Parts: sequence; structure tokens; C-alpha cells
Amino acid sequence: MSFIKPHIVSTAKNFWIERGEKQSPPFDISQAVSLVLPVDIVTLSNLSLKRVQLWLADRKMSFEFDEEDRSLHGFILTHKGLGLIFINGTDDIAERRYTTAHEASHFILDYFQPRQQAIKKLGKSIQEVLDGVREPTDDERIDGLLSSVSIKPYSHLMEKSGDGSFYNATIFNAENDADALAAELLAPHSQVIREVKSKDSNLSFDKFKAKCQSLLVAKYLLPNSVSENYSTKLSYIATGGPSLLKKFGF
Repeated sequence: MSFIKPHIVSTAKNFWIERGEKQSPPFDISQAVSLVLPVDIVTLSNLSLKRVQLWLADRKMSFEFDEEDRSLHGFILTHKGLGLIFINGTDDIAERRYTTAHEASHFILDYFQPRQQAIKKLGKSIQEVLDGVREPTDDERIDGLLSSVSIKPYSHLMEKSGDGSFYNATIFNAENDADALAAELLAPHSQVIREVKSKDSNLSFDKFKAKCQSLLVAKYLLPNSVSENYSTKLSYIATGGPSLLKKFGF
């Protein structure tokens, strides 16, 4: 049984292959992102939409948000193949690590991979379209449609509307995939399952989940809420789920 998309697993593996030097948990995700991706990481205390806007304005960069100011764990902006990841420095280290992995996952899945796919299929000249320099030609529109490649300039997918809900299904799916890749980057599922099972390969669902969650928090430095959800997913993969008696409340 698998609850993790093969594409997510292969993307995480390729990321660490690109990083080169073998890493031990807790992985230095900030250093790895800076080495592997064309991305800079900016840490600001009490991160908010306004703080991002002011930081950009101080550097003569104008950016307008279409919504009210609110606090953020993280945020990413992209331009011409490059990215800026903003992290809330007021968060604890586990939250900052996860936010870095999550925003880097957005960059990879929602921006970098589609961009590289478009360039590969349509040629380097399509970069001008992706960067918003010019409109696509009729031929490029047709080629983009036939090859299932989006030639629209990328815009950031805001995490949530501020009340915990998502704007639409596209953002909901993008957030789920970014969450999945972030977890896989920080704590590869096969490695974690193998480690939990190393002393007892016949753990029940509940015992596996408890040991897994503790390991994710203590060794892999995942936030408690992330560890809770991820350990549940890994417990299903490793054990097949709770017993029938457990499901019936016995």
C-alpha cells in the first residue's frame, strides 16, 4: 500500500543526489536548497505580507498583494527562473525547517519543473513567454496545448485564505503535493519506516505510529503537527492500517 506519489519520491531523491554529499538527519535543508536550486532564502521576524512588501520596496522592487495583510510562516516569489523564499524567523527551528522545505517544494513542483518541461518541448525562446516578456505566438499556443505544457507565466499560489481554507482545488492539490514533497525531503519515508522497524518488524499500527511520530520529532526535527499526520501515513504504508478489531472499537 502506498500513499506517496512516485513522482514525489523520485523528485526528493533527485534533489539529494544533486546535493551530492551524503547527509544524516536532521538534514540541513536550507543549505541544500541554496546549493541545489536557484533560490535565495530570506528570514524576517514576524513575517507578513506587509513585511515582504517592505523588504522588496527597500530593494527597489515593487510588488502588490491582492489581499489584506496577514502573518505567514513562509512565502515564495519567482522571477525569470529564480526564486526568493521568505521564512518567519520568529517560528521555532522545526517550523522554519519545514517551511523552507515546503516553499522549496512549491518552487520545484509548481515553477521549476513545468518551466524546464516547457523549455525542453518548445525551445529556449519560450522563456520570454514564461517570464512575461512577450505573448506566445499562435504556434506556441498550439504547441503548448498539444504537448500539455502550460505557457502562462507562473504566479505564486498563496497557501490559504487566512481562515484555514483554500481558494480552489488547484491550490488545494498544490499544497498537498508541496506538503508531501517537504516531508519526503526532510524524512524520506523508506528510511523512516526502515528505522522504526529496525528493532521490531511486527509492530501494530498504533505502536508503529507512536514510535514513528517520536522519531520524526526527535531525530528529523519535524513540527509536531506535521509529525502527527506523516506518522499516520507511514503507519498505513508499513502496517496496512489498524486491525479490524481496532476499527470496530475493541
